[in-house]
Parts: sequence; structure tokens; C-alpha cells
Amino acid sequence: MQNTDNVNSIADYNAILNVAQIYVEGLKTGNIDQLKQTFHPDGLMSGIMPDGKLITKLQFLFDFTAENGPASDVKSHISILHKAETAAVVLVELENLQGEVGSTDYLSMLLIDGEWKIISKAFNLYWVTSDKLC
Repeated sequence: MQNTDNVNSIADYNAILNVAQIYVEGLKTGNIDQLKQTFHPDGLMSGIMPDGKLITKLQFLFDFTAENGPASDVKSHISILHKAETAAVVLVELENLQGEVGSTDYLSMLLIDGEWKIISKAFNLYWVTSDKLC
């Protein structure tokens, strides 16, 4: 007999989007505790800064947010790129993150103990100048 259970329920999609939205709201308000709640405690982050520096510590995100404060003008677009039963990849596009800074974030999430958590973030940070990406 074929299994007809849908492992891609609307509730899961909504829960994944909710985690990504809480992540964005944490950036918008500068609320580090809110940001931390979206990540698994063993979460990872990697990306190249525009100056070429490789960032590999999740703590960088929390320190950056503490130093720069709320990103109240941030605009975001969230897309679920793929979802399996216990894993998902989410794209978060951010504009006006801090002034003319934008970011493309790829959030890998896992369903752990019934909750979706960001397990890793890979990002591309950029500056926008005169309507051109730099």
C-alpha cells in the first residue's frame, strides 16, 4: 500500500516562514535575543564581507547587530527554496540592512524536537551605491 501522507504540510511551510520572519524582525528591531531564538545553539554562519574578509562565526551576527543597532528601514523578501520532511532552505533578501547595505542570506533549517531552527546561514553582503550593486 502506498503512503499518501503529505510530508509538506501548509503548517510546516508557515512555521518555516515564521522563523525567517522572526529572524528579519530581530534584525529590524536590533533584538539579539529574538535573533538567537531562531538559531540552533550550534548554528553556523559563513560569508565574505565586501572587503574580502571571511566571516565564520555566528557570534559576528549578534555583535554586528549590537554595534549597529536596529535596521528599522530594512526591506525583506522571504522564499522557501526547498523543503523536505525535516530540512528546508530559505532565501532571505534584505535591502537597507544598515543604510545602503544589503544581504542575500541562505538559511538552512532543520526540524528539531518539533521546532524549525536555523542550523546555518550563508550570506553575501553588498553595498548599494547610485542604484548599482558594488
